[in-house]
Amino acid sequence: MHKITLVCSGHRESGLCNAEELLKILRAIEPEAVFEEIRPSEFDFHYTHGSVEAHAITKYREFKLFQLVPVDRYEIPKNLLAEIKRDFDCVIDCVAPASQEYRLLNEENDNSVRRYGFQYLNSVAFATMTARISEIEDEIISKTGEQGLIRGLERWRQIIERRALEMVGSMYEYCRKNVFDTGAFLVGAAHKMGIVKEIEKYASTEADLIDWNFSYDGQIP
Repeated sequence: MHKITLVCSGHRESGLCNAEELLKILRAIEPEAVFEEIRPSEFDFHYTHGSVEAHAITKYREFKLFQLVPVDRYEIPKNLLAEIKRDFDCVIDCVAPASQEYRLLNEENDNSVRRYGFQYLNSVAFATMTARISEIEDEIISKTGEQGLIRGLERWRQIIERRALEMVGSMYEYCRKNVFDTGAFLVGAAHKMGIVKEIEKYASTEADLIDWNFSYDGQIP
């Protein structure tokens, strides 16, 4: 059975959310396989321009040989993705001025990421915060009755769900065909709930394939 630890990350450096801290986590887990939230088609661009994960993984390679597996297989035309992102920006532009709570939660969220890094990104507090942020988006956009905004939020959420489905499916497919003991799945923290929900769908049919660790709390053993 493969033992895989889910490590929620932030793609851009912010305070203690940085490559050096993520490298400490990787060295503590010592994964033989690292699953990363990128598309195979964007692999070269990702490692040329870098992210927190890319920098940490590159440094980890200096300490250990491992399998690097890009698992986001959800491909979408760039023009369509740009349109959906633009529509979601309109959603944010509507929600932020309408809700002081929304603005404060996002500010508090950003501050906590800077101060506590991966400890916060992997915490119940972060999950609770992001769930409430999503609730406010739903509440305000629903009240507007504007179909463009409602559709924009729905399409954005659908992409997030579809990516979670593809990432988890890709991991299970890889684990059926390859041999390793310990793995780490580096994924943006906002995806955690969707990822866990998809993994639960495999629980009855392939429970013996992967032993998941969802309880990683950002502390270094």
